[in-house]
Amino acid sequence: MTRFLHLLRKTSPLLMCLAFVACASTPKHVVADFTPCWTVNQAAYDATSPRDVTIQISLAEKYARLLNREGCVLVEMDCSPGVPDHPTPTGKFRVREKLPVKPSNLYGQFVDAKTGEVIVPRSWEHKGPRPAGTVYRGIAMPWWLRLTDGGVGMHVGGFDRGVPTSHGCIRCPEEPQQLIYEKAKIGTSVTITP
Repeated sequence: MTRFLHLLRKTSPLLMCLAFVACASTPKHVVADFTPCWTVNQAAYDATSPRDVTIQISLAEKYARLLNREGCVLVEMDCSPGVPDHPTPTGKFRVREKLPVKPSNLYGQFVDAKTGEVIVPRSWEHKGPRPAGTVYRGIAMPWWLRLTDGGVGMHVGGFDRGVPTSHGCIRCPEEPQQLIYEKAKIGTSVTITP
């Protein structure tokens, strides 16, 4: 073992030079990670009662956390807040409504009333005449937790890491949002910081 360490000490400067040369001559390809991440402290999550949880959302970090009474993080996940034209409000809120799936009444599509075929794929804040023979179908927002009377809530929705994408809501990955939904109750405290 000592012979190996001696050999390593003598060759390490040479190996470092070779590594630097290899790095300098190899083109670098930056690959962004667009997949949202999350962690769950399963033991603490299982041991915590819904009456003892709070939710914290940081718009700067684009992270949401479910905490127990002692401040232990039970669930932590990437999230996506509102775009600059439709910002997510900050402050202290309480969960006002809890639904396993909420259809949006502002964002959706018009579909053929008989066949279900999509006629107008995106109808944001639909106002005005509905195309003949169609019905409005709101986008599904699974594991919905309403935070404001104006329609802002936490729910499952697609997004790339670190990118604001919503019209004010907090979009979340499905698995951790379901865990937060299961522990949250009407009245659970939610703090959203800038």
